[in-house]
Amino acid sequence: MLKYLDIARLVGAGIKCTACNGTRCRQSRWDSKHEKLCHQGFQPYRCEDCENRFFAANGASLERSLINTTAYVILGIGVLTAVEYWLGSNDNHAAGPVELLSADNTEEAAPRHQADSEAPDADGDTEHDTGSVASLRKAATNGHVGAMIRLGKVLATGDEQPKDTKQAAKWMQLAAASGHAEGMFELGRYYRDGVGLAQNHVRAYVWLNRAAAVRHISAMQERDELVRTMSAEELKEAQNLALSEDWRGNNLIRKQ
Repeated sequence: MLKYLDIARLVGAGIKCTACNGTRCRQSRWDSKHEKLCHQGFQPYRCEDCENRFFAANGASLERSLINTTAYVILGIGVLTAVEYWLGSNDNHAAGPVELLSADNTEEAAPRHQADSEAPDADGDTEHDTGSVASLRKAATNGHVGAMIRLGKVLATGDEQPKDTKQAAKWMQLAAASGHAEGMFELGRYYRDGVGLAQNHVRAYVWLNRAAAVRHISAMQERDELVRTMSAEELKEAQNLALSEDWRGNNLIRKQ
């Protein structure tokens, strides 16, 4: 298709007819060896507008090729940028409440109400958290995603109360299902390390990849490190799962 998209001709650059100054010119054949010898460094062309046959320096054809090549590269970059933006917009779309299966296979309903804006933030400094574990649990139950992530981390490490990795995984699943980058990143790590969930590198890749798609730098790095430990079959399965309708519809947690 690109051979029909002559940018140089559209902007009036490159080869021009000596009779009508038109740019719709095509390369012509030499009439004889003598003509070719007499016009070394030139190439015959024929104007498609007036049928005039003329000679132009070889560099004129090169100039047109360079202009067209540059235009194609810029066009390609523009298309890739647009596709990346579109994919990023889709991945940023937050899912609605989902139905979860906890680690012990007991169904639990996802929170359906948005929490008070004063609930503790998942990214806050631990030393300055004003909420206790009880307030974190209350905010998380009311649907505050930041509180879900913070509570999941507390339960996974056992820093402020007895360690409970199954409950930590449950809260991180909920946070990830909301589309929160940190929640998806942490859930990917839980699957990778088997924290409260059966170790599964395929699902670890999928969640790390999703977090990476919304520009989570650590997720990008850990996803690439994980790939180096996966077999070709695991990687293929993970990539297929990432592109599946379940993945795009945010239903993965419900099916786990």
